Amino acid sequence: MRCTDSHVWQSSVASFLSAKHAALFACNCRYPLAILQDLDPRRPTATKLLGIPLVVWRDGTKQWRAFEDRCPHRLAPLSEGRIDTDGTLMCSYHGWQFDAQGSCTKIPQIGDAKAAATACSNNRSCVASYPVKELGGLLWVWPDTHSAALAASTPPAVIAELDQTADWEPRTDWFMRDLPISMETVVENVMDPCHANFTHHKVQGVRTNEKGTVIKPITPLRPTGFKMEQNSGKFKAEFEFQAPCFLKYHFPIFGRVMAVYVVPTAAGHSRMITRFIKNKQNSSRRPGLMGIVLKCMELVEGNRVFEHTLMRNKVLDGDNHILHVQERQLLAEGVAGWQQNYYMPGYSDTGVAAWRSWLQKYGNAMPVLPRKLSDLPPLMDRRQTLDRYHQHTQHCPDCQKALHNIDFALPATWAAGAAALLFAAVSAASGAAWTSATVLGAGALALVMGLAHRRLKKFRDLFIFTDYVHAEMD
Repeated sequence: MRCTDSHVWQSSVASFLSAKHAALFACNCRYPLAILQDLDPRRPTATKLLGIPLVVWRDGTKQWRAFEDRCPHRLAPLSEGRIDTDGTLMCSYHGWQFDAQGSCTKIPQIGDAKAAATACSNNRSCVASYPVKELGGLLWVWPDTHSAALAASTPPAVIAELDQTADWEPRTDWFMRDLPISMETVVENVMDPCHANFTHHKVQGVRTNEKGTVIKPITPLRPTGFKMEQNSGKFKAEFEFQAPCFLKYHFPIFGRVMAVYVVPTAAGHSRMITRFIKNKQNSSRRPGLMGIVLKCMELVEGNRVFEHTLMRNKVLDGDNHILHVQERQLLAEGVAGWQQNYYMPGYSDTGVAAWRSWLQKYGNAMPVLPRKLSDLPPLMDRRQTLDRYHQHTQHCPDCQKALHNIDFALPATWAAGAAALLFAAVSAASGAAWTSATVLGAGALALVMGLAHRRLKKFRDLFIFTDYVHAEMD
């Protein structure tokens, strides 16, 4: 028996599926919801997709599953449960257990075997199970419980270059961060390459680089997406949107592809999953200073912790608060009137206009898109919008491990420095000359430990919160 009845989202889906093109954009598509290597197979994980509360877990056959995150008994969150030794998902409220299909296999409170079997066979004891697929290092979820056959025959929007192994290879590992911003606003931002020199000054560009940019369409708007061309004078690039949530930039001059998934998780929230791909033929052959810069970037990008803390999170820190406030300004004026509220006199905003037009024509019925300001959560301050720990670190085991090591090293360096300083003082008091090797060596060690402690404290902030003040980015 396969359980397909989703209780939380039934009314939203019913109205949503009646809208033209809506099924293509939202329900009949796969969404990448998690990085496989970052999921903990020992415990269930709570997440959301299109407003649906989900629990992701790995069953006894080592297959990942996605269930609606509520027990049919008393609606307790299954994400607070545990994976039992028999490979079933157990609710921690009353111990009900569910197999890989979402069928109830055990109700401990019913002692009579026949009565328990009758209760477990009742469809009301099931948990809604959503089709999933493991591909390209990501876990893909199909947000409709009634179309498993269609899900099996519908390929996800993947990075095509990763299949062209003779010419392309990953430059970075996967990166994921939850954003307090609606999917439509984040996609709009990614479709606007001209913001980079200003929003990401000295991170991914320089303000003085902008000398005029022209963006033109390569393809017309289609239900499946569209493609644009960017000409910034110094270089050209192509970027595209593929429904439901995939964006890709191709920079021929750098031999580099940037792939971005912007997953709509809930109203006012989205999940960004990114990766960079490099061309084997020309990605490392840039001469002069640019070649040295690219080589240094590759060294940083080769270490997942450094790439996340020093690069990816810093880029998003530059965007987050601006976008969080911006979308509230638009909704206060009326999102449908973006053409009246946005003043975009140049060709540099063609990508933004294309996205807004596509969304209005093909994706406007998606249930988590905010229609009015009250659809969004309350306005956050910058400390909340730039919260690296809850948006990224808690989901990334590599960054969690690094943070744990730093928390261990901080008191260790302080203790070692204090001990070295005390040893130097005692040695001097015992008659050793202040210029002796013993005293100087202990003093030097104390100094090194003090500096290391200070640097570690600053590095620790990169996993928790680092303020981003644009006025100070000079």
